[in-house]
Amino acid sequence: MMDKSEYMSPKMTKELMLYHQVKQAILHNEFEPGTIMVERKLSEAYQVSRSPVRYALRQLAKEGLLVDEPGKGIVVPVYTLEDILEVYDLLEVLQGYALQTSLKNYDAVADAALGQILEKMKECLSAGDLIQRMEWDIKFHNFMVQYVNNKRLDMIFELLVNQKRRFDLTSYQDMEHGRETTKQHEKIYEAIQKRELEAVLEAEKEHSQYIKQYYINKLVIGRYNI
Repeated sequence: MMDKSEYMSPKMTKELMLYHQVKQAILHNEFEPGTIMVERKLSEAYQVSRSPVRYALRQLAKEGLLVDEPGKGIVVPVYTLEDILEVYDLLEVLQGYALQTSLKNYDAVADAALGQILEKMKECLSAGDLIQRMEWDIKFHNFMVQYVNNKRLDMIFELLVNQKRRFDLTSYQDMEHGRETTKQHEKIYEAIQKRELEAVLEAEKEHSQYIKQYYINKLVIGRYNI
């Protein structure tokens, strides 16, 4: 599990520290889907009282990273295909809104920043580091959303991206998928540089449709369980 010291801060409460620790553990698949989050066990594992544990579980359930199942309690969700498609549909809508709102404000500085993210993504792909490639992938999309400078949009997008991270865990060993999605990001970036809104939206839509079909195909042929 993540080192508690990473979240040590004079202003951070025990509740918030534990919340961040458990959240990172979930995002890094340290709790497998279907795991029942027992307060007593978590209290012992993290060496805290049950109050911070209870707070963390409630917050994470609000964010969709945990679910409250009748008869079981708080559980790490087993995401269905419907869940995955729903998240990607919403991400597509939010990113489309972000691009329509802010593309006219992009300049050479924005192009350079987004280009650097893309280069990092390609470097990680060349090195075979698909985990870090995915982190730069997320930063690429985060940049476009955060460029709008809308705190509510940022908050909603982050909630969905954190759920998306759970799906991403199943594709970390798929180099072909990494190459294809990186090419799609190059296409999005090229359209952004030209300030061609329709081309950007179309490239982003193609990328989203590819991702959704990718998960449909994987679930249908049963190459892994999510």
